[in-house]
Amino acid sequence: MVGRIEFKGVPAAGGIGIGKAHFLQERQNEVSPEKIHQDDIQLNIDKCNRAFGALKEEFIKLKEDAVGEVADIIDAQIESLKDPELYKTILYKIESERYEAEYAIFSTLNEYIHIMENADADWLNERTIDLIAIRDQLIDVARNKKQGEDLEPGSVVFATNVSPTSMIELSKNSIAGLVMQKGGLTSHAVILAQSLDIPCVIGVEWKVKRFKNSEETIVDGDLGIVVVRPSVSEQRAYDERKKTEQKKAEEILEISKKPSETACGKRFKLQANVEFLEELPKVKTHGAEGVGLLRTETILFQKKGFDVNDQLDFYRKVVEASDDSDVTVRLFDAGGDKLLDDMDTESNPFLGWRGIRMLLDESELLGNQLEAIYRLSGEYSGRIKLLAPMVSCVSEIHRLKKRILEVKDRLTEMGIKFDQNLPIGVMVEVPSVAIMADRVAKEVDFFSIGTNDLTQYTLAVDRGNEKISSLYQPYHPAIWKLIKMTIDGAKKSNIPVTVCGEMASKPKTAACLFGLGIENLSMTTSALPRVKSMLCSHTMDSMRILSEQVMNANSPGEVQILMNKFGE
Repeated sequence: MVGRIEFKGVPAAGGIGIGKAHFLQERQNEVSPEKIHQDDIQLNIDKCNRAFGALKEEFIKLKEDAVGEVADIIDAQIESLKDPELYKTILYKIESERYEAEYAIFSTLNEYIHIMENADADWLNERTIDLIAIRDQLIDVARNKKQGEDLEPGSVVFATNVSPTSMIELSKNSIAGLVMQKGGLTSHAVILAQSLDIPCVIGVEWKVKRFKNSEETIVDGDLGIVVVRPSVSEQRAYDERKKTEQKKAEEILEISKKPSETACGKRFKLQANVEFLEELPKVKTHGAEGVGLLRTETILFQKKGFDVNDQLDFYRKVVEASDDSDVTVRLFDAGGDKLLDDMDTESNPFLGWRGIRMLLDESELLGNQLEAIYRLSGEYSGRIKLLAPMVSCVSEIHRLKKRILEVKDRLTEMGIKFDQNLPIGVMVEVPSVAIMADRVAKEVDFFSIGTNDLTQYTLAVDRGNEKISSLYQPYHPAIWKLIKMTIDGAKKSNIPVTVCGEMASKPKTAACLFGLGIENLSMTTSALPRVKSMLCSHTMDSMRILSEQVMNANSPGEVQILMNKFGE
């Protein structure tokens, strides 16, 4: 009971936190399917209305002092409560099926949660906690049950998962760090931790070890390490490192303001990957030159994908946050079987009906998104690009272009201006496109390499499958060979290549990509300063030598060694 305990997890929000452990209470809502009498229907409807109204008021109060990402996430919670389909279904279960309010709320939200848990998109899986929290909070309010958290300021919080509202409440107690068993890198809790500078490590099986509340704990959000009961010397070392890291972070952030040039004066361009409005403030502060990948699946899941004006509102906010730089809008890349109500579940959605395959079949959905993007291009001429996901053959590009012509003709008839020369690109994430890059390049204006899926499809590894996650190896020589084939194919048609996958977010990998000739990289906003620092501090020649060495490597291990040595 007195020895040092160390956990290894996934680094989610950088920094070092030192404080006393605090185990977050977990809600245990059990709701049985109780039926009600005809005379009690209105009573339960009133109970439901009170629960929705009270929780909405609680969120509004929580938002009073919130700004930026925090305010946007609370707004998202409020919008969830306003969902007319959600309320309509709950009401039906009370009125027609005669269930009490608590069970009507519980079962309806569970249906939504089930859809998200079984979706093929990571970001949907990671939003499950948001709905679970809303479900449980509504039930607590309906039962007049209050739950508080007795939390000392400066604590290191251990939790299975954390909802957005709980995260905001925790931050008000100035927590030193967060350790979660579940949660993903795009979960709202992680986004908030990054925004609020709270060190965070996820994927930690902390419940398997025995330790108590209030035990001294260190959270290393940079390396993904959590230490309980550290030695005096270890804590002293972490204190010193924390001071050093804070100073270094300030210096690196200053680099964001400097020109994007290598040590030898070669120009490069770094852009941001954006999915949520909460990420927009860092597009400017972290030195991004526009948005290299705007993911649009969020508005599709919120059922706004079918409305041109709702899409336009979302796109405009992103473009406005990008100053005068360009924005690349990726078409909906989601498994339609999980997002369109009338579709059956697929046994292997990652290789199924998704991306451009789904869009070409759903003509109205594709048409609406194309119309929104082309209308946007008329408002921000020369700044908008269109990116098609999950392309595997040239015929899909031909079909997409045909649909684009139909949309352009319609806009012309309506007298709506748009960019006639709006660049059309494709994601290089299916190996067939990389292999046929020279021919595909003749059909498009640019390539954007999605290294996450390219790795997954090339190595036949589901990166979400924990049993084989060790086989997901972005450093595999086959991946680098496909990237090089893509670059060579693009050169024949003189079109640019960008990388928007996770490899672009890692400083040394980014240096290697730049050495191969890719001068435009798009990444998570938090990675921008460190990648820029790496590229600015090295010459083009040194990065070219690294890329040549990597191309001659025979195994992921050899590539890893080369990356580790680079810059030493």
